[in-house]
Formats: sequence, C-alpha cells, structure tokens
Amino acid sequence: MPVFDSYARLSWNPNTLELEKVEDQHKDNQATIHRHGGSLGLELSDGLSAWKKNVKRPDFERLLDRAAQRLSQGIAIWHVDRLFRQPRDLERLIDLADNGFLVISSHGTRNLSDPDDRFILRIEVAHAARSSDDASRRITRRMQAYRERGRTVGGRPGFGMMRKDLTWKPGPKDKTDARPYVSESLVKREQAALRKAVHEMSLNATDSSKVARLWNEQGLGTTDGGEWIGETVRQTLLRPQLAGRLETDGVVVGRLPGEPVVDEKEWLRVRAMMESRRRGAAPGRKYLASGMLRCGVCGNKLTGRDKGERKSTGGRIEIYYCRKRAGNCGSITVDQAAVDRELRSFVVSRLSDPHYAHAISLARAEVSGRLRELAAEIEEIEALQQALSEKLGRRQISLKTFEASHDPLMDDLTDLQAEYDELSGGAPEGPTTALAAEQIDAKWADADVVEKRAMLANAMGPLQIRILPSPKEGKRVFDRDRMITADPKAPFLNGKTRR
Repeated sequence: MPVFDSYARLSWNPNTLELEKVEDQHKDNQATIHRHGGSLGLELSDGLSAWKKNVKRPDFERLLDRAAQRLSQGIAIWHVDRLFRQPRDLERLIDLADNGFLVISSHGTRNLSDPDDRFILRIEVAHAARSSDDASRRITRRMQAYRERGRTVGGRPGFGMMRKDLTWKPGPKDKTDARPYVSESLVKREQAALRKAVHEMSLNATDSSKVARLWNEQGLGTTDGGEWIGETVRQTLLRPQLAGRLETDGVVVGRLPGEPVVDEKEWLRVRAMMESRRRGAAPGRKYLASGMLRCGVCGNKLTGRDKGERKSTGGRIEIYYCRKRAGNCGSITVDQAAVDRELRSFVVSRLSDPHYAHAISLARAEVSGRLRELAAEIEEIEALQQALSEKLGRRQISLKTFEASHDPLMDDLTDLQAEYDELSGGAPEGPTTALAAEQIDAKWADADVVEKRAMLANAMGPLQIRILPSPKEGKRVFDRDRMITADPKAPFLNGKTRR
C-alpha cells in the first residue's frame, strides 16, 4: 500500500474567498488518499506563504527529505498552489522523486515520472507564479502612490505619534474596539524626549543605552508598556517618519504633512553614526552567561545584573534573570555565582569527554569547507564596512552614497552570519580532541570572560541551557536541578519554541 504524506498550507480559498483552514485541508487530503488506495504517512503543514522566493517552509523541506529517502510514495494536497507557487520548488521535487512519485489532489493526479504530467504541472506552477508576481506589482504600485501623497503605509503609529493606547485593558462591559487614544500630553512628552535624544546623539553626547535608562526612569514606556533597551531605542530613532520622511529602500518618495518631530539634519547625522558602527559587539563582558542561558518558561535569553549589596556578607547580589517585556515572562531569577560554578563543571566535563570531542570533529569536518568560505566572506564585508565608515567620517563620500553601499552589505552580512551560526552550532572554533579535565579547568581559571564564553559555547554546541522555575515552597537556596540542557526544538514550559 503506497504511503502518501498530507501537506496543507494556511491560505485563501480562491472559490469562496474564505480562509481555508489547515485542518480542513488535511481532512480532504485523507479522503483523497483513501480514494487512491493509499495510507497516510505524515501530516505536514506550513503557515507561511509559498510565493515568497526566499521564505523557508520547514515542513516543505521535511517533505522533500522524506521523498529523497523513499519514505513516501506521494503527496496529497488540496490544490497544486498549496504546494508550489515557484517553479524551482517543483523542480526540486521532480529531481528527488523520479520513481513514480505521485502528487494527488481533489483536482486530479500527477505522476512526476510522467513527462506529460510534469509538463502540465510546470504550466500550472508557472501560471501561479505569474499571478503572484502580478499581485506583487499591483500592491507595490499602490503603496508607492500612497507614499507620494504623504500617506504612511503599514504598521501602527510608533513612539511619539498619536496612537491607540495598547496598555489599555477593557473592563467587563467594554469592547476591544472601544480602545482609547493615548493622551496628547503623553505624545508631547515623547516627542520632547525624541528631540533631546536625537540632538544629544548627533553631538555624540549620549548613546542608545543611556537614552533607554533615562526614558525608563522618566516613566516613558514603549508603545506596548514595556521597558526600553538600547536596541529598541535604536530601532525607534532610525524611523524616517520622525524626520518627516517617507522612504522606500532609503530613497525619499514623500513627506509627511506638518512639522517633523525631530530636526532632519540632526536625524540624518544620527542615522549615519548608527549605521556606520559595527553591530553585534560581543555581549557579556562582565557576566559569563548573559545572553547564553534561556528562561525555561518562555525561552527569553537571560541577562546578568547587579541587585545591590548583600547585607549578610557585604558582597554584591548578582543574578541572571528574565527581563519582563513584550513576549517575555519575567518569572526566572537565579544566583549568578552559583550558576557560573555549575557552568564551569559543565564545561570541564563536556570538553574532556572523548565522545563529544569526536562528534565535534566529525561535524566540523562535514562543513569545514563552507565555514572557511563564510568566514572569508564575512571578513571581507566587515573590512568594506570599516572602509566605508572611515570615508564617510572624512566626508570623502556622501551619506546617500554610503547608504547605497552599506545597506546591501549589511543584508549580506546578516545572511552569512546566520548561515555560519547554523553550520557551527553557534560555537567558535576550538579544540576537537579531548583534553584532560585538569587542563581544561586550569585553562578556565586563567581565562577572561570573553575566553570563558568561547569555551562555554564550544561545550554547549547546538544545545540550550535552560533555567527552570524555583520551587514555590521551602527555603530559597540554589538547586542545580533547575539547570537543564535541551534541544532548541523542544518546547518551553509555555508550550512554545524559540530559537
């Protein structure tokens, strides 16, 4: 009996113009499999669009893997456009499934080993791709017309703009559509804070982290009521709308009506300063595991901080904690010194294990060639970025020229670094042969925080270290059982996954 995988994708039904649920598609697919005398393999589904060229659909990739391993003899879909809207996706499946692999649906059956069926599928997919391209062009033209008329496109009004109050919670008799606007006085306070921040940053008198602390102290929260951090301040200050500009790909295509919130010349200088700096500076130079531990409840990366003086000993109280803000629970706090001691034992044990060292060696051998290529490309881009920044600082090139050259480099660098981290498991290069535990412990004792983080990253490999909640009853003491290692794909206590 042939095995058919069922594939579904959340999308609109072209006939009813209603959302076609994944569950309904799988139900129809099961009936189709039964009519063809087959059995159900796996139910695969993606909530992502099939027409975006660069989007990754995890279950679609899994479908291809199963076809390549001959674990399935076909795929059941509700309609061909649920599986393919880009010709290259069809060609990938044809290359893998050349042994009578079937694509069955409520609208007919296609045998990928049959030249006539392949021809028909190619025509259908080409038509679907053309429809997607036409829709994309229409939307792009409409959005461009909006911008030229001074109308903002997409997204909700941000900090410093009149907007609905996202911190408002409806009462028992209130409706969610009755959400009020924030007060005009709050908007004026926010705009004054923005003007001051941009002015001082243009003079290099402050930075985004200091601005974040100041806004938090002044009670100016983010639009959803959270606390500011340096990165969210940076993202907010980089919005062209603050300077009255409507931009597409860095090019001004329109102006917002009225006076801009901040001075445009000062804003342009701030943007040039921010964009010319290298991002991703090494975190955690004070706290060993800051950004490397995960909250076991929500998956947020834990941060280290000083809570003040310990009265009993006169020392400092330092912790790792889950910072409470949008998407994060804020429920985990753990003693930093105790965790660091456990991490030292973990690193020594892990890196002195011959089996683990051998596994690292094999994994690196498989991808070493590509890692070398990626490292070389990353080094080249970073050198180009540095050269561009220096030329801009010396006024040898204009800001427009800088942006036109720098932004594509930043996009490439992000993609290259993501691929490098994926292949290397996020761990830097290190020994691939096991050392004696005493040698590793001595190396740890002599290392600074940056070197210890590198050792910890090598020991962790692709795993996550998660901190679980402390017991609600009993004496508050450190419990090493709260520290666990987990596969990144394993759900957290809130049932969600987070990479």
